[in-house]
Amino acid sequence: MNLRQLEILRAVIRTRSTIAAAQDLGMSQPAVSNAIKNTEASLGFLLFERVNKRLIPTQEAQILLSEAEPLFLMQEKVNQTAVHLKNGRKGRMRIVATSELSESLLPQVVAHFLQDHAGVEVSLETQRLDNLLEYVETGIADIGFAMEPHPRRTLEYLPLAMLDMVCACHTHSPLNALDFVTPADLVGYPLINARTSSRISNLVEEAFRRSDAPYTPSIDVRFMNVAGHFVEEGLGVTIMDELTASSRRYSDLKSIRLQPRLQVTMSAIVSSQRLPQSLTKGIIKHAREEVKRRLGASDRPAP
Repeated sequence: MNLRQLEILRAVIRTRSTIAAAQDLGMSQPAVSNAIKNTEASLGFLLFERVNKRLIPTQEAQILLSEAEPLFLMQEKVNQTAVHLKNGRKGRMRIVATSELSESLLPQVVAHFLQDHAGVEVSLETQRLDNLLEYVETGIADIGFAMEPHPRRTLEYLPLAMLDMVCACHTHSPLNALDFVTPADLVGYPLINARTSSRISNLVEEAFRRSDAPYTPSIDVRFMNVAGHFVEEGLGVTIMDELTASSRRYSDLKSIRLQPRLQVTMSAIVSSQRLPQSLTKGIIKHAREEVKRRLGASDRPAP
């Protein structure tokens, strides 16, 4: 017996009538009657006895229905899952991000995302940029978040925001008296260099070179958010993006505008070989909204 035959058997047993069963199933009464006759013929025994124009299920029919109940429960579960998937209430979202964005952006983004997609499983991997790109490229992750990633033919980069680079200093630093900071203003201050594997380090060095200011860091770290924690310890100043500088993880860090203006692109990264699922579009939407909430939209170029 196939599942449709079992559904018809169940409906007739429940209603004791082919007419009522046909109405419940959205079928014609002759179609229900023929289905029962064909099933009885293939099984080799009766499923119903006709008593006073009523259909009374035989013991064999009752046993079959009892055995089939788990199938109906499974079918209902599958249908419910399909509804949840349609409404974004079920599924899996695998995210990979650089250390800076894992700390400054993703906690808030995931929190808002799960408000709209309760029941979705979310995982976040923090990786250096090269590994991040490989995770998305090979399908280990559904989406990546990074700043100034190197281009790859198999990946699609969806710009989320243009971020200003700022000078991050301790709240007690004399630099706080300035409206903006130039590379020349930082001469004599210990520099903390975030040696990222993106293009940001090169952009910062180039900005100093154009300003005829020496770029001679005294401390090297891997990630910009780590450089921020070093600044809070009074170890020097650093150049970082404004989103990282706005992280709630800092309590003694002040960011000052950098002149000349230096901007970097933050992007969501997806595979160009796979169609993005609706959940991926949802996480991108919340990322855009979080950046707008945190940094505002005044004189900010639209990505």
